[in-house]
Amino acid sequence: MSVFINKKTWLQPCVGVVSFVFMCGNVLFWALLVHLISPLLLLKSTRYESLAEHCVNRLYYGWLASCEWWFQNILGVKWELDEAMKADFDHWHLIIANHQSWVDVFAIFAQLKDRRPLPRVFMKQALFWMPFVGTATYIMGFPYMKRYTKAQIAKKPKLAGKDLATTKRSCKRLLKRPNSIMSFVEGTRFSQKKHQQQASPYRCLLKPKAGGISFILQTMPQKIKSITDINVLYEKEVVTGWDLLCGRIGKVKVMARDVAIPDAMLTPEYQAAGKDREHFFAWFNLYWHDKDTRMSHQLAALKQAKAVGLEQEFSKGNTSQE
Repeated sequence: MSVFINKKTWLQPCVGVVSFVFMCGNVLFWALLVHLISPLLLLKSTRYESLAEHCVNRLYYGWLASCEWWFQNILGVKWELDEAMKADFDHWHLIIANHQSWVDVFAIFAQLKDRRPLPRVFMKQALFWMPFVGTATYIMGFPYMKRYTKAQIAKKPKLAGKDLATTKRSCKRLLKRPNSIMSFVEGTRFSQKKHQQQASPYRCLLKPKAGGISFILQTMPQKIKSITDINVLYEKEVVTGWDLLCGRIGKVKVMARDVAIPDAMLTPEYQAAGKDREHFFAWFNLYWHDKDTRMSHQLAALKQAKAVGLEQEFSKGNTSQE
């Protein structure tokens, strides 16, 4: 099926529409099942809470598995994953990745599946009101964050520190058992236009917005001891979600590594979002610069491999002018 779609480019927009309908129906189906389990969380019993957590995780995995089935068997998507990543379900993990398209999410999930607990993502509180899906993420234990601007705090000083307290309350379930938390610290999808508007000093990344990471570390003291750093690399210069739904995203490669957090930042006294904020941001900027350098080399290698592949195709006479 996927080979036929790739050969018939005129058919790809139709496939994109069908894929969109499938993805919408798929997420609504699994979200409905999540809501059916939610009454178990209302029972003040450790036994029922553990059962609910297990069921929620299985449903989360089921949603991802059904998406992956569609991508692989219908659309012919083949992720090139980092097989060197070892499975670890016994610790808490902070996952940080670059962000170019919502395709990133599925590539990252494919990398993490069977290697890490599927990640929860810090959600803006306004997203809770997204019909059906917002409440499903809340039931699944996705932490919600409410941030206040400097102007709001200046007008109402009692709001100072309230955002951190709200985040701590929403993280209670995450603290009970090892979990993964994922963050796109660029805050928006990368594009050359945004890169120029920011005057970003990085070659492949936008400027980081690491305030959320400092919140996570201070909210979950001594739980997270390293960063699972992921680079999602695309053979094409521009890849969109529509390209994925149409089955024409080309080669997608995922590279992963673990970055240890310094011991000084793991002590109970360390306040990444408070008195130690400047120290944390200095360290994070060094990490981000290193990530950018690695990603630049990895992209260069990917493009070189593509050029070599094209040369081999020409030498074999397998190309055409159609």
